[in-house]
Amino acid sequence: MSEAAREIPLEELHAHPERWDEAVVSASNGQVVTVTGNGKRLAAVVPADQPDLIARLRETIEVLSDNDALQAVIESRASIARGEGLRGREAIRGLLDGRQ
Repeated sequence: MSEAAREIPLEELHAHPERWDEAVVSASNGQVVTVTGNGKRLAAVVPADQPDLIARLRETIEVLSDNDALQAVIESRASIARGEGLRGREAIRGLLDGRQ
């Protein structure tokens, strides 16, 4: 995304319908505009020229909803922070060795 995400309260959209136009223009410029209500995220206006964005968001939600996958991500990040991660050729060799 080219710009930071924005949030617009649903109440503001009801009071000022023209704000929908602003949300659409912002999305067409690469911004994600989140519609909020009662402090919660309700919906998002996303750029149409990023068709994989929704798929990536769904995949992220799926991973974050899977406790085992989330734990694996946390453990992997901790391992990398400790310098235990493999990079480049080492990682490829490790993957290939693990398949045998």
